[in-house]
Amino acid sequence: MRATGIAAVVTAGMAVLGLVGPAAAQAPAVPQPKGVKSSNLITSLGAFRQPVNIPVVLTGQTVEIEPGGQTGRQRHNVPTYIYVLEGTLVTNSEGGRVGVGGAQYHAAGQAYSDPVGLWHNHSNPGQTPVKYLLLFMSTPGGEITQKAGTDD
Repeated sequence: MRATGIAAVVTAGMAVLGLVGPAAAQAPAVPQPKGVKSSNLITSLGAFRQPVNIPVVLTGQTVEIEPGGQTGRQRHNVPTYIYVLEGTLVTNSEGGRVGVGGAQYHAAGQAYSDPVGLWHNHSNPGQTPVKYLLLFMSTPGGEITQKAGTDD
């Protein structure tokens, strides 16, 4: 008991003399979150689930489709991810995994992943422009998007 009391007196004395306090005071403050808002992306048909087992390059573009406009029949040769910024994007797909064939509607704030190699056409039958972010996960130098020709 006496040894514990002596250790407490020594530690208290060191703190009073400033031998313990400065070390604790010199520890850098950890930045805390402030003024940040985040929200998860809402996916229309589930999360991105394409197998990717090689080095990839992430590229992208913003796309705007005027009222009555469409992208034309096309397919992506690499995994893609779409996030709708404004309006409602309509995707007409030919086949694909369950729930993908036929018309799909993706409202602002929703996300969608086009299956690789699936022919589709994005359109805007609405009265206001549709804007979306289109991300491509590819390797350098390859053809990313193929537009349909007369024989496709």
